[in-house]
Amino acid sequence: MSGSDRSSLRRIVRGGATPRILDLWSIHRKYGQTLEFAAKPFFRNVRLNASFMLKHTVRPHDRPYLLTENPVATKLIIPVSVDDLAMGGHSFFVEEKGFDRRLKEFLGTGSINPKFEADLQRVKELAAMPSFDPFLLADRYATGERPVGRFYFNISPDEQEAMLGHVTRQIFGIVNLAFNDEILSPNDDRARKFARQLLDGEDKQKLVGLRETLGMSEEQYEEGIFGWKGILYYRWRIREARNGLRQFLVELNNVTVRGATWEENKEVNDIRRAILKMAKDRWTALTTVIDDYDAQYTRFCKGGDPTAIRDFLLKAPAYFGQLGSDLSAVTHVTSFWNYWWTDREKGSLSADDALDIFPSFLRSLTRTSEDIHYTDVRTAI
Repeated sequence: MSGSDRSSLRRIVRGGATPRILDLWSIHRKYGQTLEFAAKPFFRNVRLNASFMLKHTVRPHDRPYLLTENPVATKLIIPVSVDDLAMGGHSFFVEEKGFDRRLKEFLGTGSINPKFEADLQRVKELAAMPSFDPFLLADRYATGERPVGRFYFNISPDEQEAMLGHVTRQIFGIVNLAFNDEILSPNDDRARKFARQLLDGEDKQKLVGLRETLGMSEEQYEEGIFGWKGILYYRWRIREARNGLRQFLVELNNVTVRGATWEENKEVNDIRRAILKMAKDRWTALTTVIDDYDAQYTRFCKGGDPTAIRDFLLKAPAYFGQLGSDLSAVTHVTSFWNYWWTDREKGSLSADDALDIFPSFLRSLTRTSEDIHYTDVRTAI
């Protein structure tokens, strides 16, 4: 399944990490000459460290080459030239048969190469993750044995622009406090500038008024800002996902299964009920965290003590694993559902199709041991 991808890679340039695409090429271009990049790269191999990784919806013609039954696989694309993406790239599925050997041969590493083995392990860790969203990456790689630079966890420029209006409207209450109770509207240029500075994160000193408003020490400030950005990011993405999930639940509940035997019909309906329950459980877990944040934030903006919201923001990174996992599970099934119905008339599907895609939905929504770990961490806070 390995091969050359001749299509222009510029179509997948994102400027950093997004849920579907991890664009290490852009990060290499922007930060490649910095000391932090040299000290804390994502990969030791220079070609891997300027590559792209994509969460790819598995097509029927992909199946014979893959060692997974999951509806999503991970594709690794290594540019032919980091200076000219129009030359295309070499692509691999991490889950394809013989991936380890083919990647080693392609990179030209020796038979015993500890750096390659460490990079290979990280590639597989990324493939096992449900998403490449920047805060899920931070949960895994901000600390530990091989931490990576903080710039890998920046929100991509396109997502910053997409969420700017939402963030501006959401935070203007705290902007009022930072401007000494001067009444501003959510459309005020100062509120929008404040939101942009918060999301960009390049110069935190511009937000010094926020540190004073929240009563944070200088030591707490960077972690608090990062926590707030993460919560706002997930709050925005949850809002964006809401209508898609609602539509999925209604359509899955109402879809008719054609040509099923009694036993098949029972199996399909049992799986369908389990999918509906797990999707709702995942959604409830997501909204519980965001509702807690909203309550603390509203209380503070109405004149409450900053202690509660400050403490929430400082502990927010501990929620990122659970938020990223639950949101990825929900969005994977809704996006695949919409993809599957492309060029098909909605309303009914065959028993064979139902018994093919329903179990894959169930696998996507079933909590893994790592999901349970995230939930345990959240509960312990």
